[in-house]
Amino acid sequence: MSKVTELARRCILRRKEYVPGKPVEEVKRELGLNDIIKMASNENPLGTSPLALAAMVAELQENANRYPEGLCPDLRRKLAEVHHLTPEHLLIENGEDGAITILGLTFVNPGDEVLMGQVTFSAYENMADKMDAVCVKVPLTLDYRLDVDGFLSAITPRTKMLFLCNPNNPTGTINTQDEFDRLIKQTPRTVLLVIDEAYHDFADDPAYPQTIPYLRDHPNLVILRTFSKITGLAGLRVGYAIAQPEVTKLMLKAREPFPVNRIAQAGALASLDDADFVRRTLEVNRKGREQFYHAFDEMRLKYCRSQANFIFVDLGRPVEPVFEALLREGVIVRPLTSFGLPNGMRISVGREEENGRTIAALKKVLAQV
Repeated sequence: MSKVTELARRCILRRKEYVPGKPVEEVKRELGLNDIIKMASNENPLGTSPLALAAMVAELQENANRYPEGLCPDLRRKLAEVHHLTPEHLLIENGEDGAITILGLTFVNPGDEVLMGQVTFSAYENMADKMDAVCVKVPLTLDYRLDVDGFLSAITPRTKMLFLCNPNNPTGTINTQDEFDRLIKQTPRTVLLVIDEAYHDFADDPAYPQTIPYLRDHPNLVILRTFSKITGLAGLRVGYAIAQPEVTKLMLKAREPFPVNRIAQAGALASLDDADFVRRTLEVNRKGREQFYHAFDEMRLKYCRSQANFIFVDLGRPVEPVFEALLREGVIVRPLTSFGLPNGMRISVGREEENGRTIAALKKVLAQV
């Protein structure tokens, strides 16, 4: 055997590496800076739910030597109460990414087609590539929204799964209730319709669809949610799928025995009672979005009004030099070159002072680059 690569699956060799937002620690090492703000990964600027922190510390002190309960029964029961479902409607995973992976392991065969937006969350393509499936990417509409009619036109007998990210990452745009109605009515029952609602807590447009009531009559519907954003548990990796019990039962066959650790389960469970932290997070985000809109209007930059906790802005010029210059100013944002938007930038909404510093740095850099 001359090369270990000869042992690997061909689809793994073809895969592109995932490029995450730059960590603060990496920028410190590379540039020797200490005063850095991260506006790249859509994390909660207020930190973590205090109720979750207290619960996690207690769990760590009391039970760190014990394996977790694999099915996360307490968290499932609590979520079932919140959503007016049964625990069997829920599958808790190691982050929403974990739920996406389990969907692939459960349902996607080599050669199956997986539909997604041309500009959307990269985890869908990553999963499809790992399963040796065929990614079918549908271009966005002119107003940077996922194209429901384009999705419906792209469905073929080989289509196994369709991902609708709503609000969409990285654009922050939504698809409306009317569009969702059209999509779910016209998607064949042989296609799993996966609605990724990682940012649903931040959506305040009255046209934003409420999808859970559709579960009863649509066995091919799967809804994804996460604790990473609204309650500040991104570092714990807790996400979940909501679907009919026959779907979650199948997914359980593909998952690891203990994908969600005890500390994460305790934090997520406690965070569901922290209404005050959620309220403060939403208020900071609402004000922060308006702060950026005002600045972008002054700077005459093209942007999308966001229904998430980040904002997409089109710089009208290549983003990479601007991104690198912002790093030297101690501001980490997310260039969208890997999403196919060479002029695009995604900026997370932070606290007022973080937003102000980002705006000032962007003005300075755009005047120089």
